[in-house]
Parts: sequence; structure tokens; C-alpha cells
Amino acid sequence: MNIRPAVRQLARKSFEEESKPPKGDILDCALGRNSFGTSEKVIEFAKHYDWSDLWQHPDTSYKDLKQEICKFWSDYADLGVENIKVANGSCVILSRFNKLFIEPGVKVLGYVPQFSEYMVEVAVMGGKYEAVPLDPQEGFKFNLDRLLSKIKPDYCIVYIDNPNNPTGQLISLSDIETIIREAARKDIVVIIDEAYGDYVEERRSAVNLFNQYKNLVVTRTFTKGYGIGRFRVGYGILPTELGDYYGRIELPFSVSTMGASLAREALLDQDFILNTRQQVKAKKEKLTKELSQRGYLIGETCESCPLFILGHKDKDVDLKEELLSKGILTISGIGWENLDKNYVRVNTPPRAEDFLARLGR
Repeated sequence: MNIRPAVRQLARKSFEEESKPPKGDILDCALGRNSFGTSEKVIEFAKHYDWSDLWQHPDTSYKDLKQEICKFWSDYADLGVENIKVANGSCVILSRFNKLFIEPGVKVLGYVPQFSEYMVEVAVMGGKYEAVPLDPQEGFKFNLDRLLSKIKPDYCIVYIDNPNNPTGQLISLSDIETIIREAARKDIVVIIDEAYGDYVEERRSAVNLFNQYKNLVVTRTFTKGYGIGRFRVGYGILPTELGDYYGRIELPFSVSTMGASLAREALLDQDFILNTRQQVKAKKEKLTKELSQRGYLIGETCESCPLFILGHKDKDVDLKEELLSKGILTISGIGWENLDKNYVRVNTPPRAEDFLARLGR
């Protein structure tokens, strides 16, 4: 069969094992879900949902959800429904966006460690992902100057996930603007992937810059902070011109009516998100402080984002297996470029005490 060479050469990580509920007495700190659940208002809405028109197809305009998204961001940006694209999670938005720009040999610039699945999506299209490594000696802290020095006209996209996956660190809005401005001079599009953006204040989002730059795309999802993981609803904010091209490759019915309705209800309950941020901040601060005191390495990270990387000073230690032996499930650093087996990604659990108690066994 005439399979494309880029696909034949591809080795893709499977999430099947990681997404299964752990068996036995295991504290799950692996997948990046909201450990504090879902808004009670969203759950209540779902309980009373009208299923009588189950035979109908979704309304492909997703107008109600898009209007609510525009309203939500109205204090920070002037958005129209034409700027909003809805899909089955922000990963799908990213994948479709790549189709607009990437063909064999085209280059994308990012940094590592970073959301590895986007890097795979570039490879699927035959593109080449080049990355600026974050320095372990600096706690993997983002370095603006190093990235700026690499932005050249032969790149078609600069990709930034913010907050970063796996470190959970947040790049300042001023640094983000500097990157966008430099890329604009070279006619390069910048994607700011804010999958974990709901864990930080809206004033720190790249959406604030949307009306000032024509080369900015922002993607967000309801599967993380809002805790609607099973329905996989995400959205992208695109300039009108790019939105028109995106529409030419967009498949219809990509989100269920139920999923779109739940996402809209989630936006209406901001108390849940504010409480989630406070809970994460408190639990994460306690956990990382204690782990640091025990001699573990903690990468640069944002206080209210649940993700962080944990390292062992001995590079020969398989930290995932060591923690699993104590009943703690994490994600091995092997899955990220610029990390190794002595690092893991941790998703902050509801109780820091549970993690620390198991570690002390």
C-alpha cells in the first residue's frame, strides 16, 4: 500500500495504558485531568439534559457556545463568532491548523520539553520540528533570548504551550508578545497552546494580544481546568483570514450537541475555576516544598497549574518505577525530549498528604 513515508517512519506513543484507571491501591498523578472534578452546576445540567432529539445531527455552527466564548473574553479582546473554531479537543484544532501550513520539509520552531503530541503531529505532515532545549541547570526555566535568536524566516510556525506541559511553568505575557512581534516581522504564525490556561488568570492569556497581531492563534480546551474530559471539547481563536482557510479543511459535526452544551455551562460557572486554582495552589505548594526538602529536583513551574516535573539527582534511577513501587502513578520523562527516566511529570493530587505518606513508606 502507498502509505506516506512520513507515516511509515512515525513511532507514536499510545495513551491506552496511561488512560486506564489504575488497578489496586494506586494514587493517580499521571494524566493531566482536573483532580478536583467537574462543576456541580455542569453535572446538574447534564442530569436534566433533554435527550428527545437524539436522532438529530449537531448544529455545526455551535453558535451558542461561540457566543458564550466571545462574551467570556469580552473584557480582554474583541472577538466575533467568526474568530472561534470548535473541535473535539484543542489537539484536533492544532492538527487541522497544521494542514494549512505544513508539508514535507516545512519547519516548525518550539522548545523542549514541550507537549510532545504536537511535535508528532508536525511529523505526521512531513514537517520538521526544531526545538530550543531548556537548561536542566536552570531548572528548565524558559529563556526568551535563546528562542528569539532561533526565529528565522524559514520557519512557518512558532509553537508555544503556555502553561508548559510537562513543567507547568508560565511564560509572561510580555515575553509572549515579544515572540509574536518578532515572528510577525518574518511573516511567521505563532500558536499559543493554552490547554492548561484555565488554571491561571485571564489577564495572563495571549488572548489579550489577539486584536493587535494578525499572526496569533490561541487554542484552549474544556478537558483540563473545566474537567469535561470525556466530551473532548476545545476551541481555537484565529484571525478572520486564517479562520476562512481553516473552514475549508474543517470536518462537520466534530463536537456533540451535549458536549457543546456542557462546555457552555462550564463557562457560566467561574466560581468553580477560581476555587480550582486556589485548591491547586495550596496543594501544589505543600507538595513541591516537601519534595524539595527531601532532595528531589523541582522544575520551574507556575503555582496554580497542577503540572510539574519531579527529578531524581541520580540519572540512573527510573523515577516512574520507583514511585510506582510506592503506589504513586506518574508519567515518565522518557516520553519528552530533553528529559530522561530520572524525571517524571506529576499532576497534583487532591491531597498532598496522600502523595507524601506513600513516599514515606
